[in-house]
Amino acid sequence: MYDQITLEEPLFSVKSINFVSVIRNKDYTHSFKNGRYSYGFIYIIKGKMRDDFFGKTIKSVELSEGDLIFIPKGCSYSGHYLEDNTEIKILQFDIITDTLPHFLLSPVKIDLSDSTENFESFFKNISSNIHQPLYCISNIYKLLWVIESKNRDIPKKYRKLKPALKELREHFIHNHPIDYYASMCNMSEVNFRRLFKEYTSKSPIEYRNDLRLEYARAGILSGEYNVSEAAENSGFSNLSYFILLYKRKYGRTPKAE
Repeated sequence: MYDQITLEEPLFSVKSINFVSVIRNKDYTHSFKNGRYSYGFIYIIKGKMRDDFFGKTIKSVELSEGDLIFIPKGCSYSGHYLEDNTEIKILQFDIITDTLPHFLLSPVKIDLSDSTENFESFFKNISSNIHQPLYCISNIYKLLWVIESKNRDIPKKYRKLKPALKELREHFIHNHPIDYYASMCNMSEVNFRRLFKEYTSKSPIEYRNDLRLEYARAGILSGEYNVSEAAENSGFSNLSYFILLYKRKYGRTPKAE
C-alpha cells in the first residue's frame, strides 16, 4: 500500500504582513469609504464594536470579546466602538494572485468554535511573535482555510449530493454499487444518476474512476510503485481496464510516464 497525495498549488500567496493593536472608547468611529487598503483579520480582545458595510449583502456585524472577522481589501465600511476600552488586534496583509478566490471577496464573521486551532492565543500573543514570519504566515493560511472550508458548499439544487460526493472522495477505492450512494442521499438511483451527471458532468462511475486515476498517477510519478501496484492500490482490479482508462485520461500509458 502507499499513501501519496499530489497537492495542487495554492491560488494565492500572502505578503506585506503587519500588525496593529488598538484600544478605543465608546462612540469612536473609523471609516473606509474608499475601501480598505489591505486584507485584514480583526479580533476582539475585549469590549464590543459594530461594522457597517456599504453596498454589501451583509449590512452590519456586531462583534464582542472572542469574535473574529475577515474584511477584504477594497471593502467599504465603517467601524463603531460600542464600549469603553474596547481592544482589538488587527492582522493585515496583501495577496499575490491573478484570480482572487471568491471566498475572499466579502467580509466574513468567522466562527472559531469548531476549530482545533488556538487562534485566541495567536491573536493575544501575536505582538511578541510578529518577527517570526513563518509563524504568522502559517496562521494566516490556517484562518483563510477556515473561511474557504465554510464556503466550499455546492449550489442549493445539488446539496442533497453532498453525502455521496464526500463518500466518493474519501473512499474511492471501494466498489460500492450506485444505489449505495443514492441511498446515502435519500434518492432513487435514477434521480441520483441524473442529478450527479448534471452537477459533475460525469456519471458516478466516471467520477470515481477519475479520482482513482489521479491517485494511481501520483504513485507512479513518485517512482515508488509500478503500474500493477498503482492500479491495485487505487481500486482497479482489472489491469487492462486501468491502462485503457489511464491512456484515455492522460493521453499515454502508465509505463510512458
